[in-house]
Amino acid sequence: MTDPTKKVLGIHGNSSYMEFEFSFFTLPMYLLFTPLIYVPITLIIDLRIFAKLMNAKLEKHINVHLFKSICMFQFMSFLFFIADLFHLRLPTTGIFTRWCASVEPNHFIMSLYILTFYINYATMLFPILISLMRLILILSPRNHEKINGKLMKAAIPIISIYPLFFTFFMFPAVGYCTQPLYPFTFGAITFHFDGTWFGLKNNYFLLGNDLFWMTICISINTVLLVKLVILKISLARHSRSNHSYKIELSLTLTTLSMILSYLSTGMVVICFQLFPAYTYHAIMLRPYGNDLESCVVPWVFYLTHPVFRKKSKIHIQVLHS
Repeated sequence: MTDPTKKVLGIHGNSSYMEFEFSFFTLPMYLLFTPLIYVPITLIIDLRIFAKLMNAKLEKHINVHLFKSICMFQFMSFLFFIADLFHLRLPTTGIFTRWCASVEPNHFIMSLYILTFYINYATMLFPILISLMRLILILSPRNHEKINGKLMKAAIPIISIYPLFFTFFMFPAVGYCTQPLYPFTFGAITFHFDGTWFGLKNNYFLLGNDLFWMTICISINTVLLVKLVILKISLARHSRSNHSYKIELSLTLTTLSMILSYLSTGMVVICFQLFPAYTYHAIMLRPYGNDLESCVVPWVFYLTHPVFRKKSKIHIQVLHS
């Protein structure tokens, strides 16, 4: 018998959802397969970038640390894609609806929530790390390899621990499933949580981090853009080779494209605060904003950097601008 004093969360125990018939012929299901258009190509590009990193370790004049940080950023972006697949994309198709309605709110659902946002917070720091490495290369061209090596060693544990400060309060909570509003249809579900320490919510932490790190990233890249313009003028004035300019331009475009990750992350929270009627529209679009960032960064890097062109004597200067 159901305890009348027990708090009812979401769709759990609701017979309408327990009898829901899943269908492959729905808009969320069609959208689920959209990444098949661009994700396989992106994975091939990621593998080629990783292969170049492995070869780069044999060279003495390549900025391996910068290359490695770009590869790690792409790896984290791929992990976020997988986590978000189970956290948002699959639930909105209705494939988990009957199961979710038939069980109690639980920590398994919560673990998906925590994992997704742990990866999200960690991914926020990589554009800063990459931008800092480029800035160090400019400010200390002779010692940048040593400094960036130390920065990399310090950054990895920091990036690993940092997300815990903004997810720890979720550990005692339970996750539950709810029916999202329009444009989602009956049977779609989204995950929420209840019972956090101190009653804390994730929205403000997420938005605060997003705006803070995006501001830092834009500030550093503004300095790098000024340096790029100065380099272009200097090369034109002295009629020198523009190879170093091409490298700088590629890295600048790559780091600027990483800002897309902050925009897609903040979209839902900002809509929730300012335009609540459009919150679920933003939720439906957000995964594709993440996909855009995950694809644009490796594509820009791969298509613009000279190291991925035909082999020549200049390839040993990969990231040593």
